[in-house]
Amino acid sequence: MTISFNNITQALRYPSVYIEIDGSQAGLGQDIPAVLLVGQKLPTGTAPTGEVLPISSVSDAKTKAGAGSMLAQMAARYRAIDPTLDVYILPYADNVAGVAATGTITVTGVATVAGTLALYIAGKLVSVGITASMTLAQIATAIAAAITDIEIPVTASATGVVVTLTARHKGTCGNNIDIRLNLYNETLPTNLGLTFALMSGGTGDPAPGNLEAILGTSRWYRYVALGINDAATLAAWHTESQRRYQPPVQAGFRAFTAHRGDYNAAAAFGVTKNYEHIVDLSLEINPTSTWEAAAIVAAAAAPKLYNSPVESLEGIQLTGMIGVSYHTWTNANSLLFKGMSVLQVNKDGSCSIKRLITMHQFRPDGSADDAYLDVNAPEVLERIRYEQRIGAIKKFVGTAAAKTNEGYRPGLRITTEDSVRAFLLSLYQHKLLQEFGWVQNYAYYKSTLIVEQDPLNPSRFNYIDTPVLLSPFYILAGRAQFLKAV
Repeated sequence: MTISFNNITQALRYPSVYIEIDGSQAGLGQDIPAVLLVGQKLPTGTAPTGEVLPISSVSDAKTKAGAGSMLAQMAARYRAIDPTLDVYILPYADNVAGVAATGTITVTGVATVAGTLALYIAGKLVSVGITASMTLAQIATAIAAAITDIEIPVTASATGVVVTLTARHKGTCGNNIDIRLNLYNETLPTNLGLTFALMSGGTGDPAPGNLEAILGTSRWYRYVALGINDAATLAAWHTESQRRYQPPVQAGFRAFTAHRGDYNAAAAFGVTKNYEHIVDLSLEINPTSTWEAAAIVAAAAAPKLYNSPVESLEGIQLTGMIGVSYHTWTNANSLLFKGMSVLQVNKDGSCSIKRLITMHQFRPDGSADDAYLDVNAPEVLERIRYEQRIGAIKKFVGTAAAKTNEGYRPGLRITTEDSVRAFLLSLYQHKLLQEFGWVQNYAYYKSTLIVEQDPLNPSRFNYIDTPVLLSPFYILAGRAQFLKAV
């Protein structure tokens, strides 16, 4: 018999027609990517803490994480941009030992003409009707009473002329809640006086827990939005990202988070990190909360990366993000050398991606390393490996191993060094290069590819290849020489 069968034995004498169906070569290996939103839940949420759950809608997220919670707001922001990819949530309860951030609004002057106060908390409008007859204390009471929308991440109470704002969640997240007046240049009621003490004092973020156990291995979460963004949390997710990226798991993720602070704060935070799978977007001092920003940038970047992991992400709209000011060119360029990603603020206050880089910056010896500079690099390498794995599984599982083809009859399932090499070269040239456009320089790849049967384990083949990746296009540099006469 020259053809190997799975189910038809050679010991047949009973007359019939026997045809087995083999689907091992038909599957294309495609799935719908899973996105994981990581954040804090409220006690009203029905979801258990520290357990990954799917969500079917924004309203489902509100039920599971609690209306007004960090996670519910992240789900709303994500789904407003990307309606396609599957979304899961990982809820954390507030740290019982944590402290909620607080801020104050002190009324210092009464209005002499009636008007409407436009107060913005985390970019969300609170409209307060003010009359000329109101006392200082009455104005404070009116401001507190107006803060009733559960989407606003604070609660409010008034004592005398002081309104105290308290973050809905304990932890450092509350320190980043923006408070400001007249975001869109609304007119303040005449002579109304207010002073602000910005949100601060939040401590005690939830512990990440055993991420290996929490995430499991049954599902591949390709993209993660980290609403909890303290240093300990990022370090834990970095460790897990490395574990999942390497064998035997081989199912890594790109994680997106956001940092709020001026240039000095962003630079100091970024330069101490070295995370090749985490993107941290510098928001500067702008209204959008850090957790909503994390969901926004994940929703903007994930579908684009999945469609083409090598194309530039510049110019993709960050729908829902509000920009008032941003880093100067000098500071933004500097942050791109310190592990921090940057956006651009348009004239109307809308925002878009300028460049998303990973937080990877150094080799183990401390020297500079840009191997994983753009988030595209680990993403495309992950995708190439996936194509190689799925293709090899389809082609080689269930075969025998031989070093060379010594005249075996066609139809025998025997794998050799040459057949592994041919598979890798064909995949590179016809799929990764010609069809997908992820790689280049086939001649170099072919000349440097090494395949060998393991001398100590003949059931194993080893190879080393050097794919030449395409890079996202970000910079065009030219030199214009001119003449006054020829």
